[in-house]
Amino acid sequence: MTILTRSAGMKVGSVMAQSLATLAGTALTALIVLAGSAGAQVPSAQSLAPTSDFSKICTPAPKPFLTRDWSKWDKSQPVVDPEEMYDAAIAYAEGSATLKRDPVAAKRLLEDLSDRAWPGRGRAHYRLGKLLLDPIAGPVDPERAAMHLATASSMLNLDASVLLAELHEQGRISSASLAEAERLLRAASAAGHVDGLIALARLQRSGRLGAVPQAGSSDLINLALQSLHGDLSRGRCSALYRIGLILSDESLVPGGVQEAIKWFEAGARQGDANADLALAEIYLQERVKATPDRFIHHLERAAEAGRPRAMTLLGERLMLGDKAPKDVPKGVAWLERAGLNADPEAYKLLSRHYRGDFGAAPDLLRAADALLKASRLPSHSTSILVGLARLYAIGLNGQPDVKEALAYYRQAADRGDVGALTDMAKLLLNHPQEGSPETPLRLLKEAAARNHPEAMGVMADLYACSAIVAPDASQARAWLDRAAEMGHVRSILAVASRNTSDQGSAQKSAAALLRAAERDDRESMVLLAHAFRSGLGVKQDVQAADRWRSAALAPGEGRSRALLLMARRILSGEEGNRDDAAARTLLEQAAREGEPGAQFELGRLLIGQRGDKAYVLQGLQLLQAAAASGNAAAMLALSEAPSDLLSSTGKTAQEWKKAAAEAGHVRAAIALASGAKEPGDAAGWLTRAETLPVCVTRDMVELAQAYHKLPGSQHVERARYWMEKALGNLQAGAKDPAALFLAGRAMIDGVGGMADKEAAITQITLAADAGRTDAMRYLGRGYLSGQFGEQNMQTAVEWLSKALRNGDGSVAADLSRLAAVPGSEGSAAIAVLKESAESGLAPAMREYGRSLQLGLGMTPQPDIGASWLRKAAEAGDTAAMKELSRAYASGYGVELSASASTEWLQRAAKAGDAEAMQGLSLAMTLGFGTDVDPLAAQEWLKTAEGATRK
Repeated sequence: MTILTRSAGMKVGSVMAQSLATLAGTALTALIVLAGSAGAQVPSAQSLAPTSDFSKICTPAPKPFLTRDWSKWDKSQPVVDPEEMYDAAIAYAEGSATLKRDPVAAKRLLEDLSDRAWPGRGRAHYRLGKLLLDPIAGPVDPERAAMHLATASSMLNLDASVLLAELHEQGRISSASLAEAERLLRAASAAGHVDGLIALARLQRSGRLGAVPQAGSSDLINLALQSLHGDLSRGRCSALYRIGLILSDESLVPGGVQEAIKWFEAGARQGDANADLALAEIYLQERVKATPDRFIHHLERAAEAGRPRAMTLLGERLMLGDKAPKDVPKGVAWLERAGLNADPEAYKLLSRHYRGDFGAAPDLLRAADALLKASRLPSHSTSILVGLARLYAIGLNGQPDVKEALAYYRQAADRGDVGALTDMAKLLLNHPQEGSPETPLRLLKEAAARNHPEAMGVMADLYACSAIVAPDASQARAWLDRAAEMGHVRSILAVASRNTSDQGSAQKSAAALLRAAERDDRESMVLLAHAFRSGLGVKQDVQAADRWRSAALAPGEGRSRALLLMARRILSGEEGNRDDAAARTLLEQAAREGEPGAQFELGRLLIGQRGDKAYVLQGLQLLQAAAASGNAAAMLALSEAPSDLLSSTGKTAQEWKKAAAEAGHVRAAIALASGAKEPGDAAGWLTRAETLPVCVTRDMVELAQAYHKLPGSQHVERARYWMEKALGNLQAGAKDPAALFLAGRAMIDGVGGMADKEAAITQITLAADAGRTDAMRYLGRGYLSGQFGEQNMQTAVEWLSKALRNGDGSVAADLSRLAAVPGSEGSAAIAVLKESAESGLAPAMREYGRSLQLGLGMTPQPDIGASWLRKAAEAGDTAAMKELSRAYASGYGVELSASASTEWLQRAAKAGDAEAMQGLSLAMTLGFGTDVDPLAAQEWLKTAEGATRK
């Protein structure tokens, strides 16, 4: 029989609603009579409680007996028993412990059954309509689903009536009508249909039907619960789970979750996997606190029973070590099983695992394979395609495959993913050779026209600084304002920093944050919480601040970005006092969830702790994971990691730097050009750098310096161009001390033919006045050497003293040499050395001690000098250790002692000093202050050679 058209189906649905309403009294009376008669043999509905022993009354749900493999059925094979075919369709749609979910097969079977003349045809239409609304079976099609549901409803299928009402209520079909939804639900409710009763109560409480007495919707909920109790008394124990669902819904039964848990647990005791999964999700969301073993117990039971979502959740928890002991192999096994049961989310998690998000070594080929499997499932989302695009953009074998990446981005964009257009544009900006210069701008404008905030933010960046459009400050500002209004966090922060004292701008920013936060943007929630706490743009409200902060950090999608933003704000002091420990805790949580930015920040933090090898190795793994996600900054950080550890990453420092440059990191490209041995290689990397946005003054100066090294007038011109651009930036914008110092040094060196010593010294002095110790040191040594013209000892001492007082121990030796100069300069040098030594700065202690020993600018005092050397040595200064060793060897200022001399030499050697290693080797060979030990002497000599090579 041909399926009804949509309009005919709707008409039939409306007629059925009226017919069912007419039969309401009869059906409800029949329900009550049946419940009463059943009560004669089994416990009454009212006497049943969640603590009851339901094993005595529960009738097990019949298991389908399948005589063939229906997944391979096609129309050429005869169908003897349509009921078996229907049972197979439901089993394939839902999956079980013994049967893998196959929604495509389920859909094929139901389509045939809905056209076949048999008594269960209405059920087939209902199930097919339901499957057409479930993404597991392919693209969701509400209109076609509504046609099947209307047909099923006309055949007295109340489940179909309720689902059809939901489509009307949600406005998901062209003929959506709230009145039609209400009629369908009233008819189903009048017939005693539990889902109809609950759906009508929920609709009434939504306020969309106008003022409805609270008691009326409460009566519907109570009637549904009474009906389910009746089902229980007749041995239908699936009602245990359904009672729990009603009680756990805050919109129906506020505060009912504790009671719901009791009913879910009763259902779980009867083997209902849905009840186990419901309990696990309540515990995961922390609606009710539970011990990890209790949470895992229910999740494992649901997974073992064949629930794909439970398998995925369990796999994820085991991978993260969250609410479960970390067990990556077991987690992988569960995720693979969930993937075979048609859950694309499981393959996404597997891809993250193979990218290195959970601590494993990255394997991008397997990461891509997992996403390819997901892309073959009918339910795959555009995020799968975007994930594949990003992997190909990074390069599965170390080389980006831009064409393949663009193809996947295009597929995602064609399916309505606006973000894919922005990602395509950004990829083409990093690889301009793969398309025309106009393409990125066109894609960004298309995405911005569809209200994509990130596209607007990138447009603002392009007009502020890019290689494809002429700079236009007004356009840049306009796009930045639009992006901020749309809730783009980075743009909101930029606008706020631009107008720090403008209350009107603060109010606009807060309003934009509120709109974005209400769309579930977690980063906006973090900033909104800060606005409420500080009263910035909104009325101060600490409770609102706490609510938004809790919402930002609640479990769920986007939390990792909120954690990262919070950590960065804590480290920058924007959330009050800087708290490194709190920030690190947040970064660790975000890194565990696979956030590349957090992996980069935490990895860089850990790898900087050179004294702890375990931390350094962990940092290296985190940086690799971030790099596997395409984080170019992480790639550059890996290129700067200790060379003895880089071998474990499979790439050399140079290869990581090249990967960063290919991924669009302009500083990496400049560094490669500066370090290139051949002029041709340097020119190639400089060309690459100029295809990328060079927006930071420091990068402009370094680009100019790289061009300055190359022969040829054209390179001189490019050096001059970038120097002029950098100096123009410094004139117009904020005076960044690092950039001032770098530009000043470049001018001293005559980069780009711009040799203006007076202007250069002015720039460097501004940097030094702003607190740059390297600028102070440079000025001090420049005036000392006469690099700036005539030697000026007084100014040299002043700048070197400022550097030392700012903690720059490297200038202590310069000042000790100046101490020997007669006059006020020598006295000033000695005074500042003494001051810094007394403050505890080890290099100052060493040089002050040497000055006292040698009598530089004062009467020699070897014994006092040696005591300062000892203080410096005990503070870890290796140069002081060697000086003290020489003092003991000669007895100068201390008692002559070969053993003490060798002991201090050994301490310097163990601290990594190559000269001390060589001296220790000689002492062990000669037996000076130690036993003769040729083998140990040889080992120290080898170690010294290795240290010297590094």
